[in-house]
This record gives sequence, C-alpha cells and structure tokens, in this order.
Amino acid sequence: MIPISKWEDLTDDEKVIEALREVYGHDVEKLDLQVGLHAERKIKGFAISETAFFIFLLIASRYISIP
Repeated sequence: MIPISKWEDLTDDEKVIEALREVYGHDVEKLDLQVGLHAERKIKGFAISETAFFIFLLIASRYISIP
C-alpha cells in the first residue's frame, strides 16, 4: 500500500475532497481510519477499498487454521 500525501490520492470525488479539507485542512495525517475507509476509492470489481481489504485479510488470517 502506498501512503497518501494529498486528498486526491485517496479519492476522485471533488465533494469528498472538499469535505475532507474542511474538516482536516491539508494534513492527510489527521485522517481518521473510519472516515478514510469510507472516502477511499473502491477496488475495481469489489465493494470495499484497498485498506479495508488488507484489514479484512489480517483479521481473517487469525481465524483460519491449517490442520
């Protein structure tokens, strides 16, 4: 995963970018995880974003046991 350095790296939606700037200014490091998960662009063909997918893999791997 490549870290974002500006809001345009997170999403293409101008309304979302405007709202993020209003709340967080230009500091992407202040972005909350939950807000970022909802704002992040989705993976093509998936209903979730890249970050949400990685979190899912990390959590799921703890419950999968190989006999």
